[in-house]
Formats: sequence, structure tokens, C-alpha cells
Amino acid sequence: MYLSPSQGETSSSRNTSAVTGSPPSAKRGKLSPHERQAQAISKLLANPDKEIHIPEGPKEKSIRPARDVMKNVTGSSAGAGSGEFHVYKQQRRREYERIQLMEEQNRKRTEQEEFDRKHAQVQRKDDAKTDKNRAKREKKKLAALKAHAAAKGKDPAKVSTTSNSSSKSQQPEAKRPRLHNDAVQRIQFKHKDDSDHSDDHDDDHDDAAGDTF
Repeated sequence: MYLSPSQGETSSSRNTSAVTGSPPSAKRGKLSPHERQAQAISKLLANPDKEIHIPEGPKEKSIRPARDVMKNVTGSSAGAGSGEFHVYKQQRRREYERIQLMEEQNRKRTEQEEFDRKHAQVQRKDDAKTDKNRAKREKKKLAALKAHAAAKGKDPAKVSTTSNSSSKSQQPEAKRPRLHNDAVQRIQFKHKDDSDHSDDHDDDHDDAAGDTF
């Protein structure tokens, strides 16, 4: 039988905003990744003294090692009516788990070895390509140095890239090319008070010079 609420009682379905006088909270939809990150950061910064627990990575799967002494040893011919059938089932389950774990570890080790082999192969190719490009650059640089030496009337056979690099390192500071920024006059900004003071000082100096003449 359904009973309606009395006049003195308030309905349980009445909105709380009507009682408190506060505006109803707007329903927010699904937060974006940026909003979730901002919410997490604000939650962390709300209490900076609280210790943060950083979870560790997933642990490697392992099973209980086999016992040194087995008290109950049953054969594979145990039937459904045997009294030790549950012991046989537990032993068989643990053996299957151990075999599965060994196969998984072997698969991971094989994948890691294959990855290391491919990585080493790619690294060797990159090193060979880098050495080849370096040799081409050195050859091109040596040819340019020989042409420059021949233009100056020097012996091109005595030119080498190592001697050129050593001569550059031993070049004095005065002969080294300077940057363009060193020759540019920098603008010095002065405060208005300083400029007025300097102008007054210049006027006084001009008046004194005029009095002398």
C-alpha cells in the first residue's frame, strides 16, 4: 500500500538547492586529458607535505619452488575414486604452471636475443655509413686545401687536414675572425633624470666657458 507524505514532512526527493538557497551544481561531462592532468596536479599541490607513493613496475611472474622432500608421492595412474586425488591434481597444476613459466621465460629470452642481434646489426650499418661519410668529407676538404695551396704557389703534397686543424688552433687571437656583433655599436638607454642632469651639467659648462671669453 502506497502512503503519501504528510503535510508537515518534507519530501525526500526535494532538491537541496531549494533549501540551502545555493545554485544547483552544473553537471560536467567527460573530462578531457588536459583537464584530468590539471586536476591531478592541483590535487598533488593541495597538500605538498604529503608523501607520494610511486608504484613499482610489474614484478616477474614466479611460482613456489619445489619442495626438497615430498611426503606424498602419487603416480599418474590415480583414478577418480582415489583418496589422494586432490593431491595429484595440485601437483599436476603446479607442474603445468612451472612448464608454462619456463616456456614463457625461454620465449622472452629468445626475443631479447633477437632484438639485441638486430640492434647490433643496425648499429654496425650506421657506424659504417658514418665512417664512409667522414672519409668523403675529409677527402673533399683535403682536395679544397690542395687547390688553395696550389693557387698560392705552395706545394700541394705537403698539405694535410691535420696540419690545417693544428694551425687553426695555434692561430693568435688578433688574427682570428671576429663576430659581426662585436663591431655593432650597442644602444645605451638612460633614465630621464640622468639625461636632464647631464643636460644641466652641459649648460653650466657652456656658461662657464662663455664667461671666460
